[in-house]
Amino acid sequence: MSIQNLKPFVSAESLITISQGALGAVTFGAYHQFTTNKIMELNNEKIEMKHKIDMAVYKAELDKQQTEIQELRNIITKQQSSHWW
Repeated sequence: MSIQNLKPFVSAESLITISQGALGAVTFGAYHQFTTNKIMELNNEKIEMKHKIDMAVYKAELDKQQTEIQELRNIITKQQSSHWW
């Protein structure tokens, strides 16, 4: 039995179909990885922006409370100095 008499295990048409399927799978995998990375990147940006907004709100509230505390201290100081006897 010589090599020339052997029939191919898979036809040329089948090899083309298999190659196209493999290429499609690789392309889909790369696209999926790209979209996943992009979604994760956008989610991280969203989290950072939310954190910055929250910190700005907390800082504004803290500044407001510190102002109120200072006003109360001023009132206490005035009351203590007016009743020095």
